[in-house]
Amino acid sequence: MTVKKVAIIAAAGAVLLAGALTLSMTLITRNKIEVTATETSAQNETEQEEGGVKTLENMENMPLYFEDTEKLLLPLRNTMEALGGTVKWDTEKKQTAISYRGRTLRVRSGERDAVLNGYAVTLPEEPNMINGCLYVDEEVISAYYTGEVRFNHETKQVTLEMKDGTEPVVAVKELTADEENGGYSVDVPVIVGLNDANYEKSLNDSLMQQMQDYITAFMAEENTADSLLQVQVTTGFCTKDFLSILWEGTRNGMPVRFAKNLDLLGQRAVTLADMLTQTSLEAAQAQAGEDCTAEQFYLTADGELILIERNAEGGQTIEPLTAEQSIWRKKYKGIFTK
Repeated sequence: MTVKKVAIIAAAGAVLLAGALTLSMTLITRNKIEVTATETSAQNETEQEEGGVKTLENMENMPLYFEDTEKLLLPLRNTMEALGGTVKWDTEKKQTAISYRGRTLRVRSGERDAVLNGYAVTLPEEPNMINGCLYVDEEVISAYYTGEVRFNHETKQVTLEMKDGTEPVVAVKELTADEENGGYSVDVPVIVGLNDANYEKSLNDSLMQQMQDYITAFMAEENTADSLLQVQVTTGFCTKDFLSILWEGTRNGMPVRFAKNLDLLGQRAVTLADMLTQTSLEAAQAQAGEDCTAEQFYLTADGELILIERNAEGGQTIEPLTAEQSIWRKKYKGIFTK
């Protein structure tokens, strides 16, 4: 996504009714703001001499919405300061530092590489400087600061509502390579916001090592130019006490899935045998096989238990257990009350 595309789409009417829009930002509660667009004169539109690229004057606070890709960009400083956060320019590091609720994200315009609380992460989309204002994809705000962003197409209203902030944040660091004997694009989860900083660091170190070992094994086995490993991370069930992560993608075109389920309170990975009653475990074993390890299941955001099964072709499929089969041991019953 380029600045030119943003400017042209905005001027063409993706978020404009008859010209440029100005913005009023209202703090509804301490954790909720609403951004309402109101129409102003179309004379605010100007055109640069080079390339005929349209820009919009007096729009430093304006969110931009892309109808073709359904992407929403938010003005970083005004959005975070309205929520009570701070946005500062670090002259020495040439970065913008966003601090809110104990989480500091450092970003650069035009780059997806960023730093979240000292951990290297990869943004879903690079920030862009538009008319002197730094814009970020709404996923940066919603994912890294545990909030919900809603856009009303009819009223052109953007609502941001932040959660209580007790849940950890799961960011991503992408590991990529395009080499002669095969390429890969693999997500490494980066977990931020745990109560125990030492556990948080050791957990992130182990996740990075796990994925580096996975890549190393793939590269050692494959030695052709068209070998390709692509794996992305999805965050499933997430509370301050429990986290389920799913890796899903393809290995040379074949489906590949594996998961990690973490008891954050007990600081340990858990298996189905740890979590299910004996009757429920037997039902899972009958469905997915006897070796029900932590890598063979995950929990969706709604707490639905999903088994990861191997098929005859060597790929993997997923199959949910019924609610009657997902009967938790006493120790874990409370975790699933979000």
